[in-house]
Amino acid sequence: MAHNARWLWALATGLAIAACSGDPAPEQASTPAAGAAIATPAPAATESTATEAPKTVAELLESARTAMREQRLIQPVGNNAIEMYLQVLEQEPDNRQAQLAILELMPLAQGVAEQMIDGRRLDEAQQAIVLLKKAQPDSVVVTTLEQRIIVERRAEEQRAQAEEEQARLAEQRQREEAEAARVAATAPAAAPAEPARAAPQTTTVPPARSAETESAPPVTPPAAAPATQLASAAPAPSIASTTAPQNKDFSLVRRVDPDYPSQALRARTEGWVELSFTITESGDVENVTVVNANPRRVFDREAMRALSQWKFTPRTEGGKPVAAKARQRLEFSLD
Repeated sequence: MAHNARWLWALATGLAIAACSGDPAPEQASTPAAGAAIATPAPAATESTATEAPKTVAELLESARTAMREQRLIQPVGNNAIEMYLQVLEQEPDNRQAQLAILELMPLAQGVAEQMIDGRRLDEAQQAIVLLKKAQPDSVVVTTLEQRIIVERRAEEQRAQAEEEQARLAEQRQREEAEAARVAATAPAAAPAEPARAAPQTTTVPPARSAETESAPPVTPPAAAPATQLASAAPAPSIASTTAPQNKDFSLVRRVDPDYPSQALRARTEGWVELSFTITESGDVENVTVVNANPRRVFDREAMRALSQWKFTPRTEGGKPVAAKARQRLEFSLD
């Protein structure tokens, strides 16, 4: 009995050791898998949180200053200085730093938008105008630039229509020339048959009619002469040259109104600036100088900046454009 008891105790101990040695393996195998499953989505959650987190006012102001240094005033969309300052005002409507920065940037941004229009980058200019109108809804300059985009788009449509019409006329001329060539190719075969039929008729004309035939030639040249005279007497270029104006003064094509200086606006200051400038042969404005102003050095800068963007039809003398001197007085009134 004692032997059997010792044998049963040894068997139970072996089974317990086997059971203990067999269980940890699945736990150790399952533990890394569970750890891997938990660690895998962690970076994705962190990344999505980083991309969706909105920028703070301090971050937006720093990004806007960087955009100004890199000359990203109104481009590209979503990554420019004015758009960032507008985002600051959305979070803090009374943020003075963003308000003053927009006032300072507006003249420069308007100049960039005008360069886009001059370069016929109308889609980019339209995006810039939308942003500028959001920054200053009542700006006369922005409204003027918007009207220029409309005019340029209409001009592009007219140019496209003219090109289509020219292509259509060219195609029509090609068809007519091809038809004329086809007719000319078949004409020599029929031409010899006509003189052969006309010859017997000349032999049967009676003497009385021969006198009429002799008198007929003098009638034929006068009939041909007027046609020749009409063709040579009505050339379009000669009529246009006689009626074309030889001397003509310059005329204003595009006017850009100056912005009211912020300091003068806050101080409720009014005044005027008288300017002297040169209108070049191409109608641009150069050599803008202040002749007189009241008060002095308050409105000079904005007046010169606005006048430099004006556009004229140049003066013509003898049918040729020439440079001309001119003066202009710009009023600054709060009304």
